[in-house]
Amino acid sequence: MSESSKRAGVGVAAGAGASLSGALLLGALQGAACPAGPELGYWALGIGLLVGAVLGKLGGRGRAVALYGVPLATAGVAVAQVLAARMQVEPGGAIVRHLGPALDYWLGEILGKNDVAFYTVAALEGYLVAQRVAE
Repeated sequence: MSESSKRAGVGVAAGAGASLSGALLLGALQGAACPAGPELGYWALGIGLLVGAVLGKLGGRGRAVALYGVPLATAGVAVAQVLAARMQVEPGGAIVRHLGPALDYWLGEILGKNDVAFYTVAALEGYLVAQRVAE
């Protein structure tokens, strides 16, 4: 295995970790802070920036590595929003048990046209930041 492919693998793994940790942190904060419902806004930008920065710094140059920023940032935003919805549906309950009601609430009450724009912005930011930060 070449040095560049090892570095790319490390970058993608770290990007996945950044996506998940950012989603857990920001989703919990959003779920606790906003009883009216989980809105994305700057949360999507934060996750896209975090994923792109980690990918670019650890994954090195290459468009293929930066492309991983798209699904990782998008997944991070989705997990954050579902987690926030879970906290709204059953405050104080176990976070990962019985996600069905939270997913129904997310799909029926939260996910809308504005969210699609924020998902797109997070995906693009994950890609562009990874390219700019790459050494």
